[in-house]
Amino acid sequence: MKCSNALRLGALRQAGWMGLVLVIVSGCGPSEERTNKEPNAVATNPPVSRSKPKRVAGNSEPVRESEVEAQTNPSTSSPLLQSISSADLEVTKTMANSGDAKAQAALGNYYVNGQAGRIDLPEAAKWYRAAAEQGEARAQYQLASMYAEGRGVARDDREAAKWFHLAAQQGDRMAQYSIGLMYFNGQGVPADSQEASRWFQSAAQEGDAMAQLQLAMASARDSNTPLTPEQLAAFYLQAAQQGYPQAAAMIGSMYKKGSGVEQNPGEALKWYSQAAEQGDPKALHWMAVSYFNGDGVTKDVSQAIQFYTKAADSGYALSQYNLAMMYVLGQGVDHNEEQAVQLLQKAASQNFSAAQRQLGAMYESGRGANQDLTEAYRWYSQAAANGDPEAARSVNALSQRLTPDQIKEAEARAKAPNTQH
Repeated sequence: MKCSNALRLGALRQAGWMGLVLVIVSGCGPSEERTNKEPNAVATNPPVSRSKPKRVAGNSEPVRESEVEAQTNPSTSSPLLQSISSADLEVTKTMANSGDAKAQAALGNYYVNGQAGRIDLPEAAKWYRAAAEQGEARAQYQLASMYAEGRGVARDDREAAKWFHLAAQQGDRMAQYSIGLMYFNGQGVPADSQEASRWFQSAAQEGDAMAQLQLAMASARDSNTPLTPEQLAAFYLQAAQQGYPQAAAMIGSMYKKGSGVEQNPGEALKWYSQAAEQGDPKALHWMAVSYFNGDGVTKDVSQAIQFYTKAADSGYALSQYNLAMMYVLGQGVDHNEEQAVQLLQKAASQNFSAAQRQLGAMYESGRGANQDLTEAYRWYSQAAANGDPEAARSVNALSQRLTPDQIKEAEARAKAPNTQH
């Protein structure tokens, strides 16, 4: 698997709502090649790099030891946020149901970061909305973020801009920075550089490091003097301390590589962990990778599974795929091909070609689901359309076993990728 090493800071108008977006592409799961490359901040949202998984459905070959890591003894403590007690959770639920806005916002937080048991983004959005409609600024910001990212709700830039604006008007500096980006990029609102600058200035005056970084970058462009790695690290470190999970993940990456700061794997893991504790799906995935490979931390497959599960619950396709393969192989978890199929369906519906191809193999062989050659053809063809050569070969082979009507049905299903059969 390959990760880009470039730190690109130009073309912010193409950057998406979060401006500098952290993209974590390290999979390093049971069927993927181990890599030591780190996530990088980029100015656009590139497709996630997808490694080539071994086809385990059907007549699979024995797995060599070098391809699958051995399970280790689970550690006695988890770096994840500790779940709140059932008694405290019930008290919070009672208060939230009675209309207490702060309790509603807190409940949303619990569901976002998994402190309520498992991450449940639709439930988090429900409680954030309840609090946001009562004017709770933090809940408005969180709800806006979910709309901006399409997490727990369908992505909707207009709804995101609406809630960011309401929170920004109440003085929430992170919302001010975010609505500034929306105006800068013309997402959910008409593009307006002056309005964007006004909001960036407001947030920067409140000490918001990400807004200050935006202004510093604008000044650097005007003077044709790019910011140094040390300057970038200083901004990201401050932003991480202020609660930006994306910045925490980024400064973690910089500590890991020694870019702008002295290389320090322990500090890297600390900041990755902070971002993960805030429910950042990419950071959750990277923590899983770190524990799976023993990169910067004692190798612990049990911990890796916990992080993969949280990232998968957050909707991160690569973690859904990796966790599915662990269920297929029975690695660190009980062998459960039905669970694997469910995870593969979620990743495949996000156009993740490796999951599409593996899902096709599962349906072709009848593992984890009833054998369905039409459905297998559907997923193989979608993976092939995404440039997967092995899936293209499977399409050609399977077409010899299907009738023209079955192929027509499979093609019809492929036009509705979110429909499961």
